[in-house]
Amino acid sequence: MTREAAAAKQTESCISRLAQFFPDATPVRIPVRVTGMEEMGDAGSEQTVIEYGTPREVLFVSRLPLEFAGRLRVENSDGSLRAEADVVAVRVHNGRTAVAARFSTEVSNWIVKPGL
Repeated sequence: MTREAAAAKQTESCISRLAQFFPDATPVRIPVRVTGMEEMGDAGSEQTVIEYGTPREVLFVSRLPLEFAGRLRVENSDGSLRAEADVVAVRVHNGRTAVAARFSTEVSNWIVKPGL
């Protein structure tokens, strides 16, 4: 197994374990920029991929120092998704950090809809 394949498998395991706590989680692959928000300014940003979504949450792997109850902004490259969210769960597994964040307000154009 290549190093890249092993890393992908670890990431998949980390995020899928967190997704088990969200029964409505649907697998998606949406590239986004995540920006951590602090009271005194920007806490850094990174490109990542939303691996799972629910009507109100996004789940992704991050290298940012995100913590439970932290705030972040999620946006895709074309600007059709630009939302603030609160971290509701963090799971560290084999050096990877899986994050679940709940949108602060309803996102009308979010791809995962209730009951779908």
